[in-house]
Amino acid sequence: MQKIKNRAKKKIKLKKLKVSDFSNEYIMWLNNPETVKYTEQRYKKNSRKDIEKFVNNINKSKDSFLYGIYIEKNNKEEHVGNIKIGPINFNHKSSYISYLIGSKQFTNQGIATQAIYLIIDIAKKKFKLKKLFAGVYSMNKASRRVLIKNKFKCEGILKSSILFKNRRYDSMIYGKIL
Repeated sequence: MQKIKNRAKKKIKLKKLKVSDFSNEYIMWLNNPETVKYTEQRYKKNSRKDIEKFVNNINKSKDSFLYGIYIEKNNKEEHVGNIKIGPINFNHKSSYISYLIGSKQFTNQGIATQAIYLIIDIAKKKFKLKKLFAGVYSMNKASRRVLIKNKFKCEGILKSSILFKNRRYDSMIYGKIL
């Protein structure tokens, strides 16, 4: 379990997500079009059973790991988002990461930046990885800023690969050597 304080003096913690950790609010995030608009999740409607199956499958996986992002608030941990590492290519010591701040009251507070900082630490220390990647829609400027703050560099642009609101956009691949 990793902790760090962000610039708003909130304690951030990542811990492996279990079915028992998520609430009805978590299900609402994943079904909120505004929250998932820049993710492939936007094409799905998820029930509690769907999400339980997903979390259980990830927890059985040997190469993908899902962490809840928690804020300490009033001496309690509040689940505000998720960050995933995987699938890990153990031969090449590389992996993709993906992340979501679901709780709208915690967006634009540096929490995703801090969560990525923590997942980089986990990637290096726990999994001995040498390279991380993250995919992002070109119009998702907030996510691009978060990656740049963590010293990820744009390594590739997949031209016109995303259909969003009936328009074509680029998909970008960011990478970081650890």
